[in-house]
Amino acid sequence: MRITPTRARWFGRLGALLVRLLGCTWRVRERGRDHGFTPEYILAFSHGVMLIPAYHYRRSQAAVMISQHGDGEVIAQVVRRLGFVPVRGSSTRGGARAALEMLRQCGERPWGITPDGPRGPRGCVHEGVIQLASESGRSIHPVGYAVARGKRLRSWDRFVIPAPFSRIVSFLGPALAVPKDLGPDQRAALARELEARLRAAEADAGRELDRWVGRAPAGAHGGAADPDPGAESRGS
Repeated sequence: MRITPTRARWFGRLGALLVRLLGCTWRVRERGRDHGFTPEYILAFSHGVMLIPAYHYRRSQAAVMISQHGDGEVIAQVVRRLGFVPVRGSSTRGGARAALEMLRQCGERPWGITPDGPRGPRGCVHEGVIQLASESGRSIHPVGYAVARGKRLRSWDRFVIPAPFSRIVSFLGPALAVPKDLGPDQRAALARELEARLRAAEADAGRELDRWVGRAPAGAHGGAADPDPGAESRGS
């Protein structure tokens, strides 16, 4: 079905409503570093778990980079209604323009990015986020999620839809500092380092979730990760 601007708006309204209805039932524990979402850093999370931060950080007025591909306009409409500022562009299309807008127009806002989007491979960090961090002077904070119950789709990113009333752990890992004036080899090395930190945050989230639900560790959970003693909240 062709996504016209009118259809995108209607799908955006419906999508935002469904995210709010589902998210308000989740029980979320925050672990790891301070979870304050501030303009000092870039929050990085895997494409497949974007539904969770979309609800968890709603009304933050954070700038989020949304792909110009296919259903990107629908996603942009959804996140706008959840209280974000969508910036259109990705590592594969419109990335330079989007990065410029983030730097010039959204410098006072928090930033959220899926560094393996919009087409993967899953978990593979594209170097654009490293370059953006270098130009902005912001560090990158990897966040992983672990979901007790949910549905994992058969998409390239193994997109995760947490079940109603599911327990979720959010683990914010240590920041990755990115220097100015990077060469190609440095960008590539930092991209691989961010991949490793995202995997570690997801593994930590999974272990924390195992402790919470009282089961033996079993690896990754629903495509998200889990933290260390901190806040617990129920959506509202």
